[in-house]
Amino acid sequence: MGDAMSEFREPPRWPLIALRVTAGLTALLALLMPFLAGGFLQGYYPLLDAHRQTAMALSGTALLTAVAGLLVRSLSRGPSGPAVQYGVLTLLCIVQYAFGDERILLLHVPLGVGVFVMAEKFAVEAFKARAGTADADPDAVTGPQAKAGTAVGTEAGAE
Repeated sequence: MGDAMSEFREPPRWPLIALRVTAGLTALLALLMPFLAGGFLQGYYPLLDAHRQTAMALSGTALLTAVAGLLVRSLSRGPSGPAVQYGVLTLLCIVQYAFGDERILLLHVPLGVGVFVMAEKFAVEAFKARAGTADADPDAVTGPQAKAGTAVGTEAGAE
């Protein structure tokens, strides 16, 4: 009986908090990048080094966020989306850094826009993630109330 009770424990919240903190930091660093690039292009050359250092920090925080996403999935029974999204974002940040370092701006700038958009969108999704809502659970997306509301709305429409 003790084992059955332990199955219904509330999942730990700290992985979700770690995901949100690292996702927010990743989003802030991605937001900072175009300002640093713009300052450099406007003639304040020390900002090029700040842009490079921020790119390294962005890659690192994206990786930490992917790890936090794995912890949310494995320990808190949350969605696997954040782990996958931030894993891809980490790889794109590394490619982005390489393009910038080699001065391949034709690819660096558009990829930078994509990295920025993804970092901001993924952060919003990280703040919407919930513990105990694994991907296989159909209630994870809609919830029982939404299903009940849909069923009532369908019945009312059929009358």
